[in-house]
Amino acid sequence: MKDIIVHPENQGQGIGVDLVKELLRESERFGLSIVTVTYEESNTNFYKTCGFKLGSSGV
Repeated sequence: MKDIIVHPENQGQGIGVDLVKELLRESERFGLSIVTVTYEESNTNFYKTCGFKLGSSGV
């Protein structure tokens, strides 16, 4: 998978959260039960907002 980034002019509008949540729904439709992400620590709250849970090695 490639990085998905919202243009800075459009950040803060919920677009990124909506995109990630749709990707998670699509993952469920394909039968994936676990999805992990690699992220910068400064994005922790974003991924928590998207529904990820913090694990021993990240969210």
